[in-house]
Amino acid sequence: MKGKIPLLLVEDNPADVFLVEEAIKEHRLPVQLLVVEDGEAAIRFLDRANADASSIPNVVVLDWNLPRRSGSEVLQHLRTNTRFPDVPVIVFTSSDSRWDRELAAQLGATRYFRKSADFDEFMEIGHVIEEVLTKRRPCPA
Repeated sequence: MKGKIPLLLVEDNPADVFLVEEAIKEHRLPVQLLVVEDGEAAIRFLDRANADASSIPNVVVLDWNLPRRSGSEVLQHLRTNTRFPDVPVIVFTSSDSRWDRELAAQLGATRYFRKSADFDEFMEIGHVIEEVLTKRRPCPA
């Protein structure tokens, strides 16, 4: 992976944003982190990226429980846009609900990562991002 890879993080919790930044550093991932804080801002970002292909992120890390628009709405918006059908999306959530996992898979999520209260387990998001950047895998339901 050469150069900076644009990664869109859609997350409303500043502590989680900080921890994702730390995981990226820990795993030495060459990404340019772009952060938006709610679902509506994510949809606006994606609409702007649709108009300017140079700003399309290579991967999206998407919190499932967002203000203003849900993660499922953002994922559905992304998947219905013809410019984004292959952009990997990592659903990033505290939910361990089977229904949420199944919905994420149906909407085309690449991976489902459950946020953990355990620091070391949380840092594994860096490993998941690295996997997605190097190869795409279907979302396990």
